Amino acid sequence: MKINILDTRKLYIEMLSLPDNERSSFFDEEFLQPFAPMFELTRMPRSTEALSCLALSGVDDTAKDMLNRLITVDAWNEAKKTIEFAIFNLQKFGIKIPEEITLGIFLGDPVRLAQSEGYTGVGSMPGYVQIIIVPNAQNLPKLPACIAHEFHHNTLFLNVKWNFMNVTLSQYLAVEGMAESFAAELYGEDFIGPWVTGIGEADLKKANEIIGKNLGAAGFMEVRKYIFGDHPMLPKSEALGVPYCGGYAAGYHAIQTYIRKTGKTITEVTKDFIDGEDIVKQSGYFNNSKKG
Repeated sequence: MKINILDTRKLYIEMLSLPDNERSSFFDEEFLQPFAPMFELTRMPRSTEALSCLALSGVDDTAKDMLNRLITVDAWNEAKKTIEFAIFNLQKFGIKIPEEITLGIFLGDPVRLAQSEGYTGVGSMPGYVQIIIVPNAQNLPKLPACIAHEFHHNTLFLNVKWNFMNVTLSQYLAVEGMAESFAAELYGEDFIGPWVTGIGEADLKKANEIIGKNLGAAGFMEVRKYIFGDHPMLPKSEALGVPYCGGYAAGYHAIQTYIRKTGKTITEVTKDFIDGEDIVKQSGYFNNSKKG
């Protein structure tokens, strides 16, 4: 597999030396063009706002400080090592991986990423991973786990073919739950994301009650309401009462229940899912939640 780690360190340094009126075109051509197929498929706007990236002008000192934090932990080499480690684990069970991957680490907007400890990732299209981060002492140690989560998405969507217009809630809970469980297995539960750890017991119970009754809900536009919960990106008119990111947490705990029930590794569980198993329903997690 060919691993392309976009040298955003060099690109940010070059961009910050440009006058403000030249930065937008530079960012689009140098930072975003390598991900053109992903933008075309997802129809996501090619903008800093859509990606929750740091503004290109007016915050140069902040950008330089963030960049230095990433340089200190050698983030780009660590990203490559993470992908290699993930590949090693997934290939153990003959799971097909992308032939090539392009990964970019982008500086994040502190306001837009405030609810997720200052970092997030995009990785649902095979061959492309983007990490957006406001680097700090809390989230930098979690960077490898976040990359592993997104690379699991990359691999899974290469192996599982479905129409997103028909994807079920049960399936998508598994997608997110397996990705975070993969990160936990490789790097430890202490490094999983706030989309799981930030959900308190009461909110998790509330999410489980709503989600457990609707596992057959289908179509991404419907399913996302349960996964993201009452998220700022969703109109209030679509809110179902699921706490913010409640679906991520519920999916993770459902997969962890399946792992304990079967004694399998997350890679084996991933293979079960690829082979067509409805692992969320088979976990019995939501049945147990109802009893609790």
